[in-house]
Amino acid sequence: MSGYLDSRKLTNVKGRINYVTDKKRQENIVDYYNTTDDVFWKMLAKENQERHREVKAGGKCCEARELIIGIPQNSSITAEEICKDFKKKYNVECTCAIHQNNKKGIINRHCHLIFSEREKLKEPQITEERKATRTYYYDSKGNKCKKEDAVKVVKKGTVLQKRTIRYFSDKNDYFKSQKFIYDCKQFFLKEKLGIDWSFEMDQQNKELAEKHIGKNNPKEEYIRQNNNLKGTIKDVCKAGDYMFECEKGETLKRFKEDYNITSFVTSKYEENKGKVNTFVKEMQSIYKDRVKNEVRKHNDINEDINFLQETDYIFRPVQENIISTYENETQTREKPRVIDFLKNKIYHLLERIENLIHLQDFLHIERKNQIEIEENKRTHNLIIKDNDYYKKQERQKDDIDLEL
Repeated sequence: MSGYLDSRKLTNVKGRINYVTDKKRQENIVDYYNTTDDVFWKMLAKENQERHREVKAGGKCCEARELIIGIPQNSSITAEEICKDFKKKYNVECTCAIHQNNKKGIINRHCHLIFSEREKLKEPQITEERKATRTYYYDSKGNKCKKEDAVKVVKKGTVLQKRTIRYFSDKNDYFKSQKFIYDCKQFFLKEKLGIDWSFEMDQQNKELAEKHIGKNNPKEEYIRQNNNLKGTIKDVCKAGDYMFECEKGETLKRFKEDYNITSFVTSKYEENKGKVNTFVKEMQSIYKDRVKNEVRKHNDINEDINFLQETDYIFRPVQENIISTYENETQTREKPRVIDFLKNKIYHLLERIENLIHLQDFLHIERKNQIEIEENKRTHNLIIKDNDYYKKQERQKDDIDLEL
């Protein structure tokens, strides 16, 4: 859940605060902080309900808002830090509970940040009662009109506004905007939590987000097919970013440009399907070449290490040649230091090869076509086992049988 941030309306702010802070109903409350007290939230809920009734808005009243933010496991951020930073930035009261639960072996750490859309006034504002000084006539559009055209009549003396006491300002409409969400993501995810987030990445994730299938949706099958296609693209592009060692989202951008993809909407499913399938095959081919290239580099370095570790004087010219090859990188001609450098290099290569092997499911390579890496226990060189390897083994076996 790390890197996740979403907003929601709260129609019962007191009930929500009680729920997220109740140890009996939450698996594990790590931390909790409140910039104000319970009286504030009670007054806020009451005034929101009163104002909602006055304007006859209909529907349920929004008493406050909540941000749910995914927190990395290695983060030491506290609920107090989150609240104080949020209040300093937006000048509204808030409360925060950090939770951590474990679902099927996946640790989910996140916080519930509940905040007011209104600021508390320094002094209460009193609005006196206001009555109609004469009879008013309104048409169906709510405009004033002549008596004979009226569909609504407000008689003289009708109370237009009751005497009220306001303790809070008007709602800040900024909290309803998408710009506010992006601002929070930049502030919390990137600046406070150190998560690799950008507006461009967020847009790409939104573009490939799977569409919800409602109950009895006549287009259910088409939406499901398109969701599967989006899932494939996300997997393959994620693997591509690691494979090409480029920034997140770069492979998707390149794919859209190269294959002239404008969007991934359901109506373009058939058009995109063929392009995606071609792209997946292309990426699978590039992947296998990359793995073979990395294994070749590993084996070359491993052989250089083996040569450098030989003590027989006849290997001296070969060792001098190897040391010269790496001199620009090592800035030394001392054999032990060169060996240490190459061992470190081979360690990182092994780590990358191991990660590349794990990408095969993301690239949707069938199990029977997946490659395996095996180490020669004598030389420590790596051997790639794939369909080509097994076919070669079969040919060698056939040749031996013929000779026999």
